[in-house]
Amino acid sequence: MRDADLLIAHFYTLDCATYTLQEIKLPQQLTWWQGLEDAHQGKVYIHGYADRQLGQHKGILALEATTGKPAWESTGLAFYGIVAAGILAYPATELEADYTLLDAASGKTMESGISQLQATAAVNDFGRQRYSLCQYPVLYKEGETYFEQVRDFLNAMEFEAGPVQALEYAETENCFIISFYIASGKDKLKNILLVYDLAGEFLLQETLGCGLSGIGSDTFFIFGADLYFIQNRDILKAYQLLT
Repeated sequence: MRDADLLIAHFYTLDCATYTLQEIKLPQQLTWWQGLEDAHQGKVYIHGYADRQLGQHKGILALEATTGKPAWESTGLAFYGIVAAGILAYPATELEADYTLLDAASGKTMESGISQLQATAAVNDFGRQRYSLCQYPVLYKEGETYFEQVRDFLNAMEFEAGPVQALEYAETENCFIISFYIASGKDKLKNILLVYDLAGEFLLQETLGCGLSGIGSDTFFIFGADLYFIQNRDILKAYQLLT
């Protein structure tokens, strides 16, 4: 979370078992020039910048997710991705250089001389495994066949208004989720989320945002058996889906 007025960034971890947020304490005078790379197996990876105007990343700071304490740091490398064996990185100022495999626990070099092609394949392969429990919705724009089908469904359910411009849809083994927009005031939109079971029985309705000037994407996601979304730009909500 970034505060543009104070030039401060805040970093948090979410415990998915207890649904509790914990702030990672970092020196405030530095956080505006730091960003989140990734998080995996109890570590949070933060980057700095080699070129702030171009946004070129430099440096890897590994923090313990539960305590926020530094585990290790590499100032000359840039984070590339997570693989089964550790962290892939490359020299921040040498974009054509080979990649290096770092131990996730200590940051020590485990292997060097890895080509960009090998690095990309390894990150992509492991990514499919990492995100197997995470599901994002598919975006359908007005005029596309599936948009029309969902609009017909909502009309049949006698919802207050039909969707406009775009909607997002995801389906699990037990339910389906629709995030869509309706006209709300002059040139404004309201983003609504609905959940139904596969028999078409209504389960949940939430308003994600009002007074919107345009549509968004990935307005919700499913992790494990839980539905997550941001409401009104500053509220994180999670619901347990049917299992």
